[in-house]
Amino acid sequence: MFRPPVCFGATGGKSLSDRFRFDLSRALVIAGFIFYIPANFLPVMTITITGEVEPLTVMGGVWELYETGLAPVALIVFLASVVVPLLKLSIMAWILVLHGTDIHRQRRMELHGFLLKIGTWAMIDIFLLSVLTAVGQLGILASVTPERGALFYAAMLISNVLATDIYKPWLIWQESEPQTS
Repeated sequence: MFRPPVCFGATGGKSLSDRFRFDLSRALVIAGFIFYIPANFLPVMTITITGEVEPLTVMGGVWELYETGLAPVALIVFLASVVVPLLKLSIMAWILVLHGTDIHRQRRMELHGFLLKIGTWAMIDIFLLSVLTAVGQLGILASVTPERGALFYAAMLISNVLATDIYKPWLIWQESEPQTS
């Protein structure tokens, strides 16, 4: 049965159909996983200190913090920048894989609510990179330049936030659509 991606409700306003919400969320989660790889392997910034140029990946930044004796900060950056985004993508993927089933519906609702709550903090890494870039312009002594990895990182975070926001909680309670031959 064909259902258009846009439905007109009784109020005359536009809204996304439930099937389109599911498909779009699934595509965004897949894109998020794809963006996750270059986001973590390409440099997100280049730091120049007294003429020494050093491109840093997310893990390179974590390692740099650890080596300079800032292990607690390195752990926080590792959790916030590597583990949490992967966990969020994995949770959303799990919710989508179980779409249309009655398996763990209440747990999926709780996890979806959790994703919505922490979603507001998702862009803090990119915000901090922006602040670091602005503050780090110390002329000849030091500078910080964002790199391609930061774009992939931002794209991964945005994909994740949008997937979570587009897939509404009521979709968890819907039964799967009957297959048409």
